[in-house]
Amino acid sequence: MKRLILFCLTALPLIALTQEKNSSTPDKIYGALFNDVQLQRIFPDGKTFVDCTPKRKVADIMYDYGLMKGPGFDLKKFVADNFDLPVIPSVIYTSDSKQDLSTHIKNLWSVLKRNPDTAKEGSSLLPLPHPYIVPGGRFREIYYWDSYFTMLGLKESNEWEMIENMINNFAFLINTYGHIPNGNRSYYLSRSQPPFFALMVTLLADKNGPKVYATYQKELQKEYD
Repeated sequence: MKRLILFCLTALPLIALTQEKNSSTPDKIYGALFNDVQLQRIFPDGKTFVDCTPKRKVADIMYDYGLMKGPGFDLKKFVADNFDLPVIPSVIYTSDSKQDLSTHIKNLWSVLKRNPDTAKEGSSLLPLPHPYIVPGGRFREIYYWDSYFTMLGLKESNEWEMIENMINNFAFLINTYGHIPNGNRSYYLSRSQPPFFALMVTLLADKNGPKVYATYQKELQKEYD
């Protein structure tokens, strides 16, 4: 028993350190490289680099950057060689002018759906365990209070499974980070949005009954506190 207690006490700081590392923001992870890419406007959109994922270990990239940086150094090529740019969905949705509005919206859900994430070193994405809906375009992550209004649309399309998946993702964020950030990116952890989690739960409770409140009672209390 003493050994178990000692192990837990030893492991707790390591768990906290791992969580902190996984939620580090791009400016902390990439330091001077981040500053140079953003200040030199390598990309027209400042959101592009912070959404990139490294092709190899961050430590190796930063080591090589320190060695190679100097006169004649091609920063844009270095970034292209070492990072995967944010993925542009291959599905190109074209609306049918003969469709009514509700059908148009219903068809969009599959375009805006994202599957559960996989954690990647050096990525700003906070991985979520369930599918979710994104706004689309350059907004490749789920957003907090925006999602309530998305859920109203999902309700009209009878997409209750997706509503529950998204609520479960927000409950996961509350339990993992102590709050629901602006969006599931590390650079959004420093801020949130109006607390709509309770309204989301109510939306599902209106469909499945009061038992839903009991399911999310812990997370509701955490956000309220």
